[in-house]
Amino acid sequence: MRSLFIGAPDEVVLRKVKKPSPKKGEILIEMRTCGVCGTDLEKIRGEAATPLVLGHEVVGEVAEVGRGVRGIHTGDRVFTHHHAPCYECELCRRGEHTMCAEFPRHNINPGGFSEYYVVPEWNVSRGAVLPLPDSVSFEEGSFIEPLGCCIRGLSKVNVMNFTSAIIYGAGPVGLTHLMLLQHYGYTNVAVGDFSEYRLSFASRLGAKIFRPGDAGDEKKAARSALDGVAPELAIVATGSSAAFLDAMKTVSPGGRVLLFGAPPKSSIVSLDLTQYFLRGITVQASYSTSEKETTLAVKMLESGAVNLTKLITHRFRLEEAPQAFRVAGEQKCIKAVVNS
Repeated sequence: MRSLFIGAPDEVVLRKVKKPSPKKGEILIEMRTCGVCGTDLEKIRGEAATPLVLGHEVVGEVAEVGRGVRGIHTGDRVFTHHHAPCYECELCRRGEHTMCAEFPRHNINPGGFSEYYVVPEWNVSRGAVLPLPDSVSFEEGSFIEPLGCCIRGLSKVNVMNFTSAIIYGAGPVGLTHLMLLQHYGYTNVAVGDFSEYRLSFASRLGAKIFRPGDAGDEKKAARSALDGVAPELAIVATGSSAAFLDAMKTVSPGGRVLLFGAPPKSSIVSLDLTQYFLRGITVQASYSTSEKETTLAVKMLESGAVNLTKLITHRFRLEEAPQAFRVAGEQKCIKAVVNS
């Protein structure tokens, strides 16, 4: 079978490998759709702080069930989460499932950009396989993981307490945050990016837009887009350290900054702590998602609360996966997906 791997820096290669077989407690999935995530791009550039398996925004059909698996059957349409916590440690008891030491240790094999992949017994036994409703297409289902991540991040900053927001980054997760905020009733949301293509796309989705660094004053540029209002919430949906610093300067006193985009390894910023202490700024980081949020994501997609497929601008077959990565790394793409 064919599977995608990291090759030379900034390169992916499609290789022929032996089709895996599920062992006791495992399941074999035939991939149907897998989205290209920004963290996938970081991995091939050597910048990622997360495990180097490619493809986690993935859905498919159960091709084979290992011995001892209950409640999952051949032919089932499913979402498979690549990580799963233990649900027993102190962090899990506090609801910090993505901080569990076991969470990143278990992964699908060889990855989502494969004809077939195995979901390990650990994930299967901990509920990391969710049925895909008949009304949810495979392309819609490929948004379950990133949508879950966004739901988790916004819940951590008590999103319902605010009415105005700015989003740094008009890529897939930035625009997913935009659509979630609109669903939650926000009407005053501005999105910033350097790409005119992406800003135009965000505008068509109903966002106000700003260009970071306009007139040499990021704060004025963002607040001008919000009709002079200082945003109560700033979402950094990019790994850019500069965007994080801009967000800290721009958010209103008492406001919150959500650090959502994965920073490249060893990213360092310098802050005037006195300024942020006196302004009462809260910074909240959010990493990945748990089945609490992916279950909510499935329900939102099933009900039509958000229509994330409108973010898909490029579609590829598995044999075109290297091209999908090249296109996804350009600024004239919002979301690229790979279909079987």
